[in-house]
Amino acid sequence: MPLIQVSVPAGSLDAAKKAKMIELITEASVTAEGIPAARQFTWVQINEVPDGGWGMGGQAITLEMMKVALGQK
Repeated sequence: MPLIQVSVPAGSLDAAKKAKMIELITEASVTAEGIPAARQFTWVQINEVPDGGWGMGGQAITLEMMKVALGQK
């Protein structure tokens, strides 16, 4: 019975994207285990990290900074 925790920047995913992420992560886990019945016991938890709650290279990172780095702004 896996519990898979995923951290994302707060506000980066709407409800539909969270649902799709949960669906795809569950599918990947069930495939990796090779036990189709494990689907009903697979937990996926999406944690939203507030701006400044991320850090890299000794610097607090915001969602805006991530978007710029990914070319989304």
